[in-house]
Amino acid sequence: LPRLVSSLKAVGRGGFDDVKYVGRAPSAATATGFLKVHQKEQAEIAEKALQREPVNFPY
Repeated sequence: LPRLVSSLKAVGRGGFDDVKYVGRAPSAATATGFLKVHQKEQAEIAEKALQREPVNFPY
């Protein structure tokens, strides 16, 4: 995490408080068990993780 924060500061994208979790919501199962749902979740995670705008938390 320290290297990520240093990298963010170096490119003018923020610091420690700007690092947010992007992933599946809490669930008893580690995966949905359905390929289509998994692919949709993965696409949403990748989109949120790579967006330039701040992540609204909780999502």
